[in-house]
Amino acid sequence: MPVLEIYSSIECPYAYLATYRLRQVGPEFAGQVQVVWRALSLEYINRRIVTSPPMFAAEKELFAHIEPALPWNLWTRPEWDWPVTLWPAFEALACAQVQNAAAAWEMSWALRHAFFAEGRNISMRHEILALAADVGGLDLAQFEADWDNGRYKQNVIAESRRGWHELKVNGSATFVLPDGHQMTNPALGEIDFDEENYVLRSYTPYEGDPLAVYREMINSVKRKT
Repeated sequence: MPVLEIYSSIECPYAYLATYRLRQVGPEFAGQVQVVWRALSLEYINRRIVTSPPMFAAEKELFAHIEPALPWNLWTRPEWDWPVTLWPAFEALACAQVQNAAAAWEMSWALRHAFFAEGRNISMRHEILALAADVGGLDLAQFEADWDNGRYKQNVIAESRRGWHELKVNGSATFVLPDGHQMTNPALGEIDFDEENYVLRSYTPYEGDPLAVYREMINSVKRKT
């Protein structure tokens, strides 16, 4: 089966949007293309957590323009409960990916939705295990053992290193097709966002149907294998 790789950072709002749109068209291609999630840690390349509650609030306003239906709520927990690292979430997705593609598909969304829409600290063990329990097709005992033992920690670090330094992707999320062609945040539009002051200077919407772009991307994966 042809493979579509997605290099993305779990706390990245652009990757959240890409995942949301991919899920809208994904059922049309069930059994035809395998999606493989690859870690592309922003924390790795920036050596810090880039996002914060104030930026999160500003980005919520931006993405309400881009995709009004994207599930997103303001962070209402204390700021000290904000994730200080996302490596545990990356490892959770890797643990699901190893078990089966369907579980990884659901875990990728569950982690992102928990953070953006539910305001949950997805760096915490109890939150990750609670999310895993709701993902169908997972061997929970195996998942817990793999995650607790850090079995795939080196994998997610290696994936981030490969994405940033070998593939030199342009950002999160980047889709990598079987022939090596890359597509970063397709059908996003033009954005001028001041990340220092959390101000949206301007936004020009994508002209056309974003989902049509995703459909064509997946069809391209099928044609290039």
